[in-house]
Amino acid sequence: MSILANPLRLIFFFYLFYLYYSYVRPVPVDSTVREVANLISDYGIHFISFFILGALAQLANNKNNDFVFGISLALVTSVFIEFIHFFIPFRDFVMMEGVANIVGCLSAIYLINYYRKNYG
Repeated sequence: MSILANPLRLIFFFYLFYLYYSYVRPVPVDSTVREVANLISDYGIHFISFFILGALAQLANNKNNDFVFGISLALVTSVFIEFIHFFIPFRDFVMMEGVANIVGCLSAIYLINYYRKNYG
């Protein structure tokens, strides 16, 4: 199946690109992200960002698990992003942010899988 045949897969890959872009660039001092981080914490932003990624990956997947690659890519990305922060000088490596990434991604995958099995 072509990637263009399933719009959720296309949205997943665009969002994945957006995450890579936003997580490896410097955050300006006067950015909206910093204001939101003061409101809900940095870990909350990581959880929500990767919850959306996991949800898109699982929604793009069907009952035949044709998109296991996307789910695997979402999980690998949740670890890899924080690992990359160790090498980028203007970003900080924080283990708890990596945990928030993984928990957010897994939570979305599990919740959508649970909903599909019980209600869909």
